[in-house]
Amino acid sequence: MYLNKALLITVLSCTVNYGLMISSSYSQDSIRVPKKTRTDSTATPTIEPAPATFGPRNPLPTFDRTNSSRQFDVYRLDTGDGVSISVPQFPEFSTVATLDAEGNVIMPILGRVPLVGLTTSEVEAKIAYELGQRFLREQPEVLVTLTLSRPAQITILGEIFRPGFYNFQAGTPLNAVLQTAGGTTQEADLRSVMLRRTLVDGTVLEQKIDLYTPLLTGQQIPSVFLQGGDTIIVSRIKVGEDRDYDRNLVARSSLPQQTITVRVIIPSATGTALRNLSLRNGSTFIDVVASLPVSQPLLVGEEITLLRFDPETRRIASQRLHTKDVAKGDMTQNILLQDEDVIVVSRTLLGKIFNAINALTQPIRTFFGYRRFFDDLDRDFR
Repeated sequence: MYLNKALLITVLSCTVNYGLMISSSYSQDSIRVPKKTRTDSTATPTIEPAPATFGPRNPLPTFDRTNSSRQFDVYRLDTGDGVSISVPQFPEFSTVATLDAEGNVIMPILGRVPLVGLTTSEVEAKIAYELGQRFLREQPEVLVTLTLSRPAQITILGEIFRPGFYNFQAGTPLNAVLQTAGGTTQEADLRSVMLRRTLVDGTVLEQKIDLYTPLLTGQQIPSVFLQGGDTIIVSRIKVGEDRDYDRNLVARSSLPQQTITVRVIIPSATGTALRNLSLRNGSTFIDVVASLPVSQPLLVGEEITLLRFDPETRRIASQRLHTKDVAKGDMTQNILLQDEDVIVVSRTLLGKIFNAINALTQPIRTFFGYRRFFDDLDRDFR
């Protein structure tokens, strides 16, 4: 009886201890499940926006812009340009698009990409970098070609016959641009034609172009790739720097204005005649003599004077011409004529013209005032 009680107590004790061990083991290996939190169905979920294309969090790779002379040989994209963007290994990114009013294109998956101010090679590097950073493990090969070039608005200033704004196709040669604007004036210095271009970051580049040396040596005119926004400034030849400058050669070329107007004021049977002669640029005094009819010859004994407006002094300069010496071959008298030159035959007419000029309420100080005076004189003679 006592033995059975002792055995029972021992069995019960072992059972309790084993249960505690099992309970302790389970409590150490248990997994805590977080309590469910109550969510508000009306709250707007927060979605982090994708990084902007080449913004502060995704910087644009740097490109070499230090070589300013090379910048005039590359084409930079702007509104209206069409491009073909090809990603050969991942054709789902490829597209053909035109830069919109803000200078962007829309690419599949990638979205809106600003391309204004970049070259095609810079666009290739930009898109490859973007795809490698956001969608692919490494930068893919990207091919970009220009499919449509925008019209180029060029500003032409300085010694040009019709300065102003002109629209051209990109790549129009410089000489064709000058001819469209009427050509250069006879005071232009073709050794110093300045091309000015502003980059998208505000950098202003300038390139000096020499158009005179090719005329002198028979070489080709420098090839300049003009783009929209370019400014061409034709410099004026400075006093004392035209000693080695052949104006006759320049006048006979295709760069200056092709025709000039020369006025001839000569006595006639009815009083005074004023003739406006349209001559080829590069014409001389002997060409005027040959252009007049027999009834109005210049090879006479009357005194002949050439009037020309001098922009340096802002006054009308005069020079005596001896037609008989010209007929004998004296080339010093066969001077090169300029646009709006006036040839006056007889001292009497010359005196009347100067009296009329002195009677003006305001003196002639500009080329336009000089031309307007003889336009009015022409109407009076008619």
